[in-house]
Amino acid sequence: MASINTNMSATLAVSNLNKTTDEMTSVLTAMSSGKAINSASDDAAGLAVYTAMSVDYAAWEQAGDNAEVATAILETADGGLSEIADILERMYELASQASSGSVTDTERAYLDDEYSELMEQIDSIVESTTYFDTSLLDGNYDESFTVSADAGATPISVTLDTNYATTEDVVYVVGSGTTATTATAAFNTSSISSAANATTALAMIEAQIETVSAGRASVGAMMSRFDYAAGNIETAQTNLESAMSVYMDADIAQLSADQTELGVKMDSAIQALSVSNENLEKLSKLLS
Repeated sequence: MASINTNMSATLAVSNLNKTTDEMTSVLTAMSSGKAINSASDDAAGLAVYTAMSVDYAAWEQAGDNAEVATAILETADGGLSEIADILERMYELASQASSGSVTDTERAYLDDEYSELMEQIDSIVESTTYFDTSLLDGNYDESFTVSADAGATPISVTLDTNYATTEDVVYVVGSGTTATTATAAFNTSSISSAANATTALAMIEAQIETVSAGRASVGAMMSRFDYAAGNIETAQTNLESAMSVYMDADIAQLSADQTELGVKMDSAIQALSVSNENLEKLSKLLS
């Protein structure tokens, strides 16, 4: 039925044009942002999953930072222990030379001067080996580092209580506690001013070298663990990022095809609206 009160063909054309325009806007937004989800209305369930994954990704990222910090701390501690090991080696050379009958007491006094200075330098290294003003070799460092996004995962403990501690500017080796044993206290006051003292010092230095070596082995083992933890974190991040892209990354090829299709629909809707309006004008001429 021909009618001038209700132009249904034009109404339907406008409705289809508006719908197509909304779809085109959504496609162009996705293409410009590169994201498949730009508002909750695009995919409410997908956005919820993506948000949860984003939280996990941030947690893994922080875990990676924690592992890097722990590694840096251990490298700093190992650097200090390495210097101490070198000093002990030199002290052993001095004690070995002083214990020999090839030197005189006068020469032993010279050797003892260097020996004493090196003893003080060990103490200086212990005091200066810090990470953000936190002492690492004073026998009291004990911290934990979270290297997982799982809230229930057990943090990795970094305990440096088996290396060196200081007291009254004298360094001594500690075991599981923070007080000097008789043997280590004797090392603190050792000298090589005589052949007998030098011979005694040799055994003490050997014991300290073994302790430092054990300390470095412990630090190295912890560094190895954090290296593997960092590798696991990187793998977890890569896999999670891949899963997140399924929900969020826009398929540009598909969007391009959709844009072309919607463009044709818009042209058709505009043409249909134009024809509907022309037909209404033709009807109105029957009244003239």
